[in-house]
Amino acid sequence: MFTIIFRTFLSLFFCLPLISAPKLQTLTSTKGATIQAVVLKLEGDKVSLRRADGVSFQVSLGLFDEASRAKITGIGNQTGQGDSASTLRETSGSPDIPFEKINEIFGNPLFGDNLLWDDAPGDVASRLRWPGESSTETSQSFRLYAPSNYKFAAARPYSAALYGGSSSTSGVSLVFANKGDCFASAGAGEEHFKQGEVTKDPKVLASWIERDEELITERMESLLGKGRRQNYGQGSAKRKVSRWDWSGHSFLLSVAEGDFVSLAVETIERANARGKARKVADMHIRRVHRANVERRDNGDVVIGNIPMVDQGPKGYCVPATFERCMRYMEVPADMYLLAMAGSTGLGGGTHTPTLVESVQKEVWSAGRTFKPLKSHPSFKELMRFIDSGIPILWGLHSTEKFNRIANERTKERVGVSPGSWKETIKDASKEIKGFSKPHISEARHICIIHGFNKETGEIAFTDSWGDRYKERWIGADEALHFSQNNCWVIEY
Repeated sequence: MFTIIFRTFLSLFFCLPLISAPKLQTLTSTKGATIQAVVLKLEGDKVSLRRADGVSFQVSLGLFDEASRAKITGIGNQTGQGDSASTLRETSGSPDIPFEKINEIFGNPLFGDNLLWDDAPGDVASRLRWPGESSTETSQSFRLYAPSNYKFAAARPYSAALYGGSSSTSGVSLVFANKGDCFASAGAGEEHFKQGEVTKDPKVLASWIERDEELITERMESLLGKGRRQNYGQGSAKRKVSRWDWSGHSFLLSVAEGDFVSLAVETIERANARGKARKVADMHIRRVHRANVERRDNGDVVIGNIPMVDQGPKGYCVPATFERCMRYMEVPADMYLLAMAGSTGLGGGTHTPTLVESVQKEVWSAGRTFKPLKSHPSFKELMRFIDSGIPILWGLHSTEKFNRIANERTKERVGVSPGSWKETIKDASKEIKGFSKPHISEARHICIIHGFNKETGEIAFTDSWGDRYKERWIGADEALHFSQNNCWVIEY
């Protein structure tokens, strides 16, 4: 019904002559339809709009996507019209403060004007000089693992991430002193399993967390006054935050004792909802996921559009990989919160059963199903999941030998016909049977199985180590050899 209404509006918009209209906004529905209109008034959940052709109408705020709702809320706060204007102003903060002042307290050009939510994620990342992390058909993310001299709100963020859709920014997350990055001693990528030396003193972490909290709070209060306390998140991620609002944006300072300090920039609507996400219908997700399955001419079948999360040089492979699968299944997730839920130690090392229990609750509350597989999936079972667009969380031993095989195999298979390559994989399957299995505690890791080739007998997998590791290949028998026999899936 909403799509029909929007099409009618759009047809009128393009057929009738345009007249000059101030503050014309581009708004997008949850179905992806767009319309240009002036926001006249916001009363409760009803928004009054005027198209460029002069026609005015009223629709429900819930018909628009999150970025457009934030835009409407911010503009509605500034119009001062309607009975709800004073109430909205109380939660919107101080819209009269120019964005340059906000940038000053951050010490970074986060804002290009008074509204972040209509900015393309790439434009914001370019202003901040944060490198790309992930790009799919529907989402983008950028992440900076900052050097020691980089400051944001007077403190050093170890991880600075920006999230958005294909054309609009949806949120920013900065993690300052934390038990993962502050004590990371491993290298990046495959070097992750070569541990270095670092002092791991919980008392030192506590002092760093207290210091960063004070620095950030002082900066925020210097311009926006004292923040108000509220609960945010749900399940194991539920926590107290200090909140400041400004012009359609909420700044949320979160301190998890012994774990991390973080500063998030969210829409006021999401902050008012305390971070609880709307459930997405299974039927819609099934359709999207089936469309994500790419079938190549050489027989490769690979799930696309799985977001990348780069864990950096810390032992967060479990929370980072779970975050990737959860976000793919439209379940909100953050590796730092998951690490906290999984009792991850200083520098890394997650107690997987604890994390799994927490993830189950988060997934179920979002309307999805989380289940462990009895063992490493058979090739037939694996094919069934991948064909449906469902990735598999795979526990394995990521030894030096495993990575050498995967890297060489991924390069060598390019351009080779499936028929001849099949013989190479058969020989490799025979060879691997002559080697002893890795020790139970050796190079324990988790990644995602997201593809297969039925003719050659291979699987494709992706690691949380950045774009270079988004697709590697290995024989199915070799995968079984290095498997921990622990696998999980998030289903509908």
